[in-house]
Amino acid sequence: MDFITLLILAILIYLVLHFGPRIFGSWMSSRVLAKVMAQPSDVRRAQLDPESQFVVHITESEVSCHRPDGIVETVRWNDLERINILTNSDGPFAPDCFWLLIGPETAGCCIPQGATGDTELLARMQELPGFNNQIFMEAMGSTQEAIFTCWEKAA
Repeated sequence: MDFITLLILAILIYLVLHFGPRIFGSWMSSRVLAKVMAQPSDVRRAQLDPESQFVVHITESEVSCHRPDGIVETVRWNDLERINILTNSDGPFAPDCFWLLIGPETAGCCIPQGATGDTELLARMQELPGFNNQIFMEAMGSTQEAIFTCWEKAA
């Protein structure tokens, strides 16, 4: 082989080694993205955000949480005794913040932050007299295991 052929071969090898992974990676990424985007948006959200599979229903008389395993937890607003926020250090790849709506001994709900309907739930809870937004904000900044009481029923 002469010098020019070796030079051209070296340039081709360099180009393949240098740009090949970028081109292949980009091609592969666009295929994966196309596959994900072909799914309905609620399926995509559930895959990316498992908390969204928990669905909160609010009525004038009660709040309930429909869990992905089929269990439904319910507490009546009149029976609500305390609202806690439970935080842990599992985030961001696992649920790390939960609303604990505590009623009588056998009633209550455990709702992960990010559940479908949790924005409406927060708005409804903030209407309760004495709901402590300062404690709520402290809980949202917590990255360790802790329980914060945002509201308690007046005695």
